[in-house]
Amino acid sequence: MSTCLTCRKEFDGRSNRKFCSISCKNKFHNTRNREKEATVNDINKILHKNWVTLHKLYGIYRSAPISLDVAEAYGYNPKYFTHIHNSPFGEKYTMVYDLGIKNHIDNQIQIISID
Repeated sequence: MSTCLTCRKEFDGRSNRKFCSISCKNKFHNTRNREKEATVNDINKILHKNWVTLHKLYGIYRSAPISLDVAEAYGYNPKYFTHIHNSPFGEKYTMVYDLGIKNHIDNQIQIISID
């Protein structure tokens, strides 16, 4: 006799079986993975919000420098980005998917689109 890890019922079967049914097995793994995926989902929400904000600001300002404070007021969080892009000219852009940020002097940023 084995005891199910999810519902704690005793069941017959192979000695190394851990669950009494497929539904108990799925419930166990879904519960365990939900905690891991919650962090990823939270980060994805922030990245998506950053992308929407940068896209909106790019539509307004194009590639003109704007204050980082303005971007943050719209909801941009500079701590979250997808990758760093080094341009052929040696410039470094902090990317959020296809939109990049280049830092300027006096707390200003420039938004570019990689098409």
